[in-house]
Amino acid sequence: MLTADEVYARVAERLPETLELDGEAATHEVLAAVAARLTADEAAELGAELPTELGDILAEAHGARGFDRDGLLEDLAVRLDVDDDDAESAAATVLRVVREAIEPMVSIDQVLESLPPELAQLMQP
Repeated sequence: MLTADEVYARVAERLPETLELDGEAATHEVLAAVAARLTADEAAELGAELPTELGDILAEAHGARGFDRDGLLEDLAVRLDVDDDDAESAAATVLRVVREAIEPMVSIDQVLESLPPELAQLMQP
């Protein structure tokens, strides 16, 4: 399993140079925005396979907003103070690294099936 620091390092390496974000901030904000849209069960499925520090962010899930890709990206743009395109780049980068962190542990298909389809799509390589 990747450590939280390894996740942050991979995210930082892959974020577009135009984004002035560090890997930790980007990861935390993306996961917090995702958590606001997942049910507790969906978040538990995803968070159980991540380092504790990252799983704890998802544990805040309350599903109050429902999952909507555009809403996620708009929320993330505000959280990161970037435009929607940069928010999408950040989300895709973080979620792909999250996928890499999960894949060695469990069948990624099992995890993706438990998530809203629009979120699963963002996690595709």
